[in-house]
Amino acid sequence: MRSLLAAACVLLLLPIASVSAAGHHEGEADKISATVTFAAPALWTTTNATGIYYAFSWGVTAFEPKVYLPEHWGTFPGYFLNQTMRFTVTLTNTAAKGAKPFTIRVQALSNVLETDGSLGQAIGGGQEWIVAKLLPGETRTVSGAVDLVGPLPSGLDITRIRIAHLNQGADPDAGLITVKSALWCPPSAEAVATPRANN
Repeated sequence: MRSLLAAACVLLLLPIASVSAAGHHEGEADKISATVTFAAPALWTTTNATGIYYAFSWGVTAFEPKVYLPEHWGTFPGYFLNQTMRFTVTLTNTAAKGAKPFTIRVQALSNVLETDGSLGQAIGGGQEWIVAKLLPGETRTVSGAVDLVGPLPSGLDITRIRIAHLNQGADPDAGLITVKSALWCPPSAEAVATPRANN
């Protein structure tokens, strides 16, 4: 059915960028390792200087001439609209043995990504987890999910993973350690309706 052919893809932007602003915990970004893993992709999507290519499991591809910034180019796992994309965030305290434990807040927020890199409409609700007393050398994982409910505009969508240190301070952003990003992308109905054979 055509409703099952609208798809969404996911990209993990791996580098952890420190946040530099007054009161933010810049020095703690290198003490917390965070990895996002996406479960059971339904297809693979490639974005590049010419547009977006969707490779479906039944052996065909589709193309959409929508071009994003170079930092959003690559090959990513994909998910169909009207499904649930499931992911995990794995956190490790990489501080030296004997250092104090961290209490960490992890948030996931999703939006449409515009071609200029700005955030568009929100997708679903935000998710939040508290990881208490993460000891040096310890690893813990939280699980999340996003229901891919349409209508969504064609093109890339983004989930931002915000990681904050909650051991001190009342300001909700005072302990912000890092923000990571993950993307998905539903193709246009026209692109999906006119697939072409793989070469």
